[in-house]
Amino acid sequence: MWPHHLTIAAGRTAIGIGTDDEALASLLQPWCIALDQLHGTTHRVDFGAELHPPRLALRTAPRAVPTVQHGSRVVGRSTDAAALREGLLRTLGALAADTPPGHLRLSGLPLLRDGGIELAAPEAVDRVAHRGLLARGYTPLYVPSVLVDPATLLARIEAPFGSDEEPVLAPLRRWWTAAPPPDDSAPLSLAHIVAAVAHRIAPPLHADQMMVDAQGSTLTALVQLVEQLPPESGGPGW
Repeated sequence: MWPHHLTIAAGRTAIGIGTDDEALASLLQPWCIALDQLHGTTHRVDFGAELHPPRLALRTAPRAVPTVQHGSRVVGRSTDAAALREGLLRTLGALAADTPPGHLRLSGLPLLRDGGIELAAPEAVDRVAHRGLLARGYTPLYVPSVLVDPATLLARIEAPFGSDEEPVLAPLRRWWTAAPPPDDSAPLSLAHIVAAVAHRIAPPLHADQMMVDAQGSTLTALVQLVEQLPPESGGPGW
């Protein structure tokens, strides 16, 4: 049972947030609604933020690492609770953001360095420690996806929910896939690359974003992105 359980409404979706973090609960309290106010919502999505996991009695037991989850999916895992808190607030900020035509949301772990964004595969959350990323000059933002304009290669990460900050807007310099490079040296066709990375099109965060893409503009944007900036295999420090 979470020490704090809050509910926020976003359109037709009720967003439940369970956390053990007093600071996060205090920040979100002004936007909370009571359960009897959920009569207009038809969907639900849940986030969990365990930022202060208890220490286990056995010293030899693996240490529990603070974690933010979207449903059962791990969005961030780090010993830096403040970074995870910011990541969850930025994720909540993306709930109200639309995907403009010609853009796409690309899943992965965004890493800031030298004014640009490098997008690691989602698996990087569990493969590279926060301190290891900092040591390589990266600042990770623990959000599940970034909005990319393939025409300009600008990537956008929304401002934290409820803040007056500006969103992060920076050029996408590179993006990685977790798959190893092919054994042969023959170059893959554009169609093969697009098919291999199509799963990186980020799913909607909640029901109001589940718009039918009748013209296939998201897939078209992915094709344009692969043409402009092909993905690389591996990731930072792998």
